[in-house]
Amino acid sequence: MRSGDEPTRSRGVSEWITTRKVTVWNGAPAQIYDLVARPDLDLGSLKEVWSGGSDTPDALRRAFADAHHLNPRVTYGLTEAPTVVSIDPVGDEWQPRSSGTVLPHLDVAAYDDAGRRLAPGELGELRLTAASSGPWAHVWTPMLGYLEDGAVRPAEPGPVATGDIGTVDEHGSLTVLDRKKLVIIRGSANVYPLEVERVIGNHPDVTKVAVYPVPDDRLGQRVAAVIESPVEQPDFDALTELCRRELSPYKVPEVWTRVDALPVNAMGKIQRAGLPELIDAHRRSGAI
Repeated sequence: MRSGDEPTRSRGVSEWITTRKVTVWNGAPAQIYDLVARPDLDLGSLKEVWSGGSDTPDALRRAFADAHHLNPRVTYGLTEAPTVVSIDPVGDEWQPRSSGTVLPHLDVAAYDDAGRRLAPGELGELRLTAASSGPWAHVWTPMLGYLEDGAVRPAEPGPVATGDIGTVDEHGSLTVLDRKKLVIIRGSANVYPLEVERVIGNHPDVTKVAVYPVPDDRLGQRVAAVIESPVEQPDFDALTELCRRELSPYKVPEVWTRVDALPVNAMGKIQRAGLPELIDAHRRSGAI
């Protein structure tokens, strides 16, 4: 644990679940992480646990199941949808790195930069519209638009763009690679930080990780990774080898840094703005 508040928060969640006999609970990955460290807490009333708001690593799913004998159902959501777009099916089965199956009232697919719908399994920007077949066909209607200066600005016509890069396979299983705006362009190759972070996050010495670009005269950008770890001197060679086994060579971080704590918001998401400045400050202070 990193903070004295975490055991208190975990105990508070557990007491709330126990005293009210909660059967379905939806928590952020940071809360799931806190509860993994407390296998002694009583969560016996729960029949389902949902996780959403940010990426839930496969290792965290397995750790929660080991600690509390229940597999979290990972979700992907969008305010414009609204809320849940896909979720893992009920039960113990789930697909690695997936964010579940698209709900039946929605039609979600990847699109290229020209707005063309891609074949199942191809990588592109995820966009959604109403399902056109089945019992839930045409039930969903898009939002009216965005509130600006006291008036509603109509939404763009066509499928709603999520701003997320990912895939949807022929069975409706949805996988998110990253936010479109966060892509690292190394030479002419795209690197999606979340894909790399999922690999690094599986290492037992890594509590949190953020992958980000650093400028490079030749390639434009190189891939860098900063980890939060309880180990003062992590084995970066081992982390590099882990990435080489799981990723294409151009996606492997070339710059590594360790910090005591990465900045996060209330949902437990890493605050990426200012990461290079944070790392520079640590280097100047001799903390890393």
